[in-house]
Amino acid sequence: MEHTEPAETSFEPMEAHKDVWSQQDLLKTILERHFLIHGSIGGTVLPAWNVSVKAEEDAHEQLLRLNEHLGKLGWMGKLLVDEPWVVQILPVPERQFPMKSFQWIMWGISALTLTLAGAYWTEGASPEGGWFVESPFLDAVIGYTLPVLGCLFIASHIQRAVAARFGLRVGHIVPVPEPSISLWSLGALPKSMLIWPFGLFLIPSLPRMDARLWPDRKALGWSAVSVPATLVGLGMVLWGIGLWLTPDYVAITSQQNIAYPPLAVELLSELTLSDGYQQRLVWAHPFVHAGAVLTFFGCLSMLPIPTFPGGRLMVARAGHSEARSSSNQIFIFLLLLAFAWMFDAFNGFNIWLLVLSMSVPLLLFMGSDRRTPVVLDEPKGLELSSMKNMGLVALAIVLLALPQQIPFAVDEDWNDEVEYVIDGFAKAVLVNETWSSEVVVTVKNPSSLSKGWAILEDRYDPDLTFWDLSWQCDGEDTRSISEGGCGSVLPPSTQSTVTLNLVWSGQGDAPISIDFGLLTQSEGRLSIETITLEPDVDLFVASPWFFSQEDGELKRCLSLGGMSTQAVNITIPNAQGAFDTEARLHWIEGYEGLSATYEEAPDRVCVRGQDRVVLQGSVLDVIQLEEVQYHAGSPALPMTAVVPSHGWNITNDSTTGWGFELGAGTVMSATGEPCPLNATLATPLPPASGEWVWDLDIREISSIPSIANGAQNLTVLMQAGSTVLVCSEPLSPLPRLNFTVEEGPEVILLRSDVVHRMWTTAWAAATNGTLLHPSSGTFNFYNPSNSTASVQLNFEGNGPQWTTINSTSTLQPGDNFFEFSPSNSTLSTMWFEHVEGQIVIHLGSYI
Repeated sequence: MEHTEPAETSFEPMEAHKDVWSQQDLLKTILERHFLIHGSIGGTVLPAWNVSVKAEEDAHEQLLRLNEHLGKLGWMGKLLVDEPWVVQILPVPERQFPMKSFQWIMWGISALTLTLAGAYWTEGASPEGGWFVESPFLDAVIGYTLPVLGCLFIASHIQRAVAARFGLRVGHIVPVPEPSISLWSLGALPKSMLIWPFGLFLIPSLPRMDARLWPDRKALGWSAVSVPATLVGLGMVLWGIGLWLTPDYVAITSQQNIAYPPLAVELLSELTLSDGYQQRLVWAHPFVHAGAVLTFFGCLSMLPIPTFPGGRLMVARAGHSEARSSSNQIFIFLLLLAFAWMFDAFNGFNIWLLVLSMSVPLLLFMGSDRRTPVVLDEPKGLELSSMKNMGLVALAIVLLALPQQIPFAVDEDWNDEVEYVIDGFAKAVLVNETWSSEVVVTVKNPSSLSKGWAILEDRYDPDLTFWDLSWQCDGEDTRSISEGGCGSVLPPSTQSTVTLNLVWSGQGDAPISIDFGLLTQSEGRLSIETITLEPDVDLFVASPWFFSQEDGELKRCLSLGGMSTQAVNITIPNAQGAFDTEARLHWIEGYEGLSATYEEAPDRVCVRGQDRVVLQGSVLDVIQLEEVQYHAGSPALPMTAVVPSHGWNITNDSTTGWGFELGAGTVMSATGEPCPLNATLATPLPPASGEWVWDLDIREISSIPSIANGAQNLTVLMQAGSTVLVCSEPLSPLPRLNFTVEEGPEVILLRSDVVHRMWTTAWAAATNGTLLHPSSGTFNFYNPSNSTASVQLNFEGNGPQWTTINSTSTLQPGDNFFEFSPSNSTLSTMWFEHVEGQIVIHLGSYI
């Protein structure tokens, strides 16, 4: 076989540089492969050259090829617009990515603070057995911590995937925990002071997104919106699931911090859920709170603030020159202040003030900084479709997740009492010759708990005697105060309406105006609402007859009401001719008789008389205004208790006991307020030693104690000039009687086997010598003290006087018997009065 020698190969020798290249020479040489270099602009650390593209080459494509080469050497080229181009070489940042151990630590601490926040959200607002498990800690982990962290984990990976699609590596989201939530979660601070209830402070990416070298504006923009869009989208899902899983009612046990829905959730909830969905936010499912956190952070991140995703999106869509211009930053600053004012950020320390305090410094100090974020190919711009799509995504994020003016607030009225809305005035109208009226009562439950309520008229009010009452409850009759009225249990934030119908059945042509009470019950407590009921006429009687002491004279008066300004004729029809006497027994004040004509309707009409017995006569009960008669009732004489400075001495003897007017078990009150409703009051207890004293100036209200056989005597002290009420009906604020206290001798009146400690209202009357009560002319003034008291007889009138059968001018200790016999006068009267320590017996006779 023939052996063939290999052909010789000729190699072209490489040129060798005599001098070592500098770094700038190396970068220039690499740059020359892709661009035509026209000269160096300068810079040793960050060199730049004025370049142009080679024939039929695209500058942006050449920049990509250049950066593929430079990237392996730790450098990147940035393209700037000039005549025609400038390429600046930038070093690729090193060691920006944090250690995984640091990231795990931050996620772990965030999990802890989120769990504390979740426990805070659900404390006192979980159903029996918890939302998922009985343990509140695990409930918070499952319902709040895992959803929030899970969504952040998904958003982080989506952000990395979007950036990787454009050839850039970015870091994970590293949540920043907010440890102060522990102070509220553990109860160290009140809920009303908490304004950042999330358990997270920030959710940045590490390394910072502004510190990365972005290939172009498209990559910057889509990476910026990826996290907010993911958070808002997943947050909306959690909002929907949470509201769907929230029951109609959970009996909360404490004040709650409510997450109010963003715009889209609110609109959809109003369309798909019942009207009461807002109330369910008080005890909302933990998923609702997780969704609220995600949507809030997602919307907040879209603010056009440097370092925020919204700030990077604005740079991506508008470019550095416009996004970072002074005019644009001033506009954003003013816009922030305007929205802060609209969202009431300056009204106290609230969540928006905290957001503003973080945003404004970033805007002022970094708003005009065009160095960040670094976009390598900013002149490439952004195609119209991408700009449009980014804007639509940003708009959707803001509209869907737009928070309310108060996104998170404490439920201040969570345990408020039931409210009763009652018109304090009602009109009685005449229909088919029947006077009737109605009172509409709206009962509201503003709280977050189911509340019981009940309402009932004051059945012990004498002004309602001639009114027939009926309640129209419309099914709200499952509860009652005392077997009547209306009542039920109202769900949270609901209301009910009931009606009280009144039909008049009294004497006269029309009813008089009355004030009556409605008893209302809330949380087991009773209160009273006063209603004024007036007849629907131009002029009417506005009050029952009452006695008025003026200038030492007792008058019988009533008030008039209405809008009439016309002249009016007023008469007392039944009293005219009731007694055939020469003496004028009673007359309308300012006139000679019982008829009067006023040029304009007066506010008050008073009748004067010879004495108080005459004024008390029932013949004066009816008053006529023009052609309309009103029965205004019979007034009670003013009652006076004559009490010595050392007080009454109450014993177990029938004569010196409490007397007819008072009695054990009733309530005596000197508080100056109406009778307490359904009150349970103790009685003054006798001491172990010493005197048993009840001083109403110290213990102003108490049940009247019983003085049993063998019990210690009780001394009752009353301040002169005070007014004392005696209350006997637990479901009425009206007293059974009231009296004023005058200082004087302790004297007890015994007449017809009845004991009177308050004897100034006792009286007797006779017509033509015949007493109305046969034994009323005989009585006994018992003096329980060791001192005497003077007695004065006053004979009054124009007729023959009473015959004194037994009398004395001085009350001795013990029994003092009196007996008087009336004359044959047309009318004879007898009544008692206390005047400056003296007992005055008035004996009148009229013919």
